[in-house]
Amino acid sequence: MVLIAFPNTVKKYRIILYSAMIIVEAYFVGPAYFDYSLAFGLSEGRNALRSFFCMGIMAEALFAVVAYVGVMPSKWDLTKRLKSVRAELSVLGCIISFGEIFYYANCFIMFFNGELSTGRNIATIATILLFVLMVPLMLTSLYFVRRHMKPKNWQRLQYFSYLFYFGLLLHIVGLYGNFDGGISDFLTGRHADALRCYLWIWVSYFVFRIAKYLIQWLHPAKKVERDMMIEDEDTDKGPAYCDAGGT
Repeated sequence: MVLIAFPNTVKKYRIILYSAMIIVEAYFVGPAYFDYSLAFGLSEGRNALRSFFCMGIMAEALFAVVAYVGVMPSKWDLTKRLKSVRAELSVLGCIISFGEIFYYANCFIMFFNGELSTGRNIATIATILLFVLMVPLMLTSLYFVRRHMKPKNWQRLQYFSYLFYFGLLLHIVGLYGNFDGGISDFLTGRHADALRCYLWIWVSYFVFRIAKYLIQWLHPAKKVERDMMIEDEDTDKGPAYCDAGGT
């Protein structure tokens, strides 16, 4: 909410914001590699705050916001505010996601040794896909990088964001889906409610995204301004690129 309420401040101090998030993420991930305990009992069990930074909950929320901005009515004030910090939200989501990958690094060893369950194998494959996509998408969300890119090249790269969103959905399905029974048992696992929530979020997004493309294709005269382009106050080269969230 703070990012939405003060978009200009966020853009002005984004480097400080990124640095702070890296420090916070490193603090929560650190106990997996170094011998220290988190303060205030955060090391005990699955503390909610620790889960936000180590289990991808906050990253998933940030990426969902970035995605939905592309299907929201462009005339809404909320849409304009979110678009203005879309790049920053993307970078923050990537930083948290990298932390999660480091936190669960042992799962990759177990994956290659064939020690994981079906669901965990799916989640790990999705994570590898997300990592490969996340690196270039994050880098091109940084203003000093995308200023040196041709708009068409940047736009082509951003189309991979759809595959990235699908990877997020696949990751959630692997983690929360019940693969011990048949199809009818898929939504009956321990995290069934969370799985239903994420399925609703991402399936709805793809439905809205396809619907918007169809509307623009059927009514080209009413086509709205391209979602990928925003006015960037940090450059004097005219319209600038947006972020790792695609359209």
